[in-house]
Amino acid sequence: MDIAIILGLLVALFYGIGTFFAKIVCEKDPIFQWVVVNIIGIILTLIIFLKFRNFSIDSPKIIIYSIVAALFVVLGSLILYYALYKGKASIVVPLSSIGPAITVVLSLIFLKETLSINQVLGIILILIGIFLLSIH
Repeated sequence: MDIAIILGLLVALFYGIGTFFAKIVCEKDPIFQWVVVNIIGIILTLIIFLKFRNFSIDSPKIIIYSIVAALFVVLGSLILYYALYKGKASIVVPLSSIGPAITVVLSLIFLKETLSINQVLGIILILIGIFLLSIH
């Protein structure tokens, strides 16, 4: 099995478990959850930076893209935690799972990636599943 698939499944597992616990915290205070996540992120970033100091960034564009990516992820997590505070995890989390479909569309348009018929059908089935999980 391809290592990228294994890592992708680990990401889904970690996000799923993490979001479950975040829902418990967000019922009391979504801002506290957001602050804790970002503090942990800063600590892990410092550890990684100290261990791998030799980053080679050869383009200012990459720095801008990384900052834009970080801003969207941070804002997305803040909105997610607030949504978990206001709504049910069983509705909010499936809706937030549309994010990868957005990534696929952007990758098709701007990175010129391609999809097989099976991949297109898989994405359609996932979107239908997300829709079905999100309705009462």
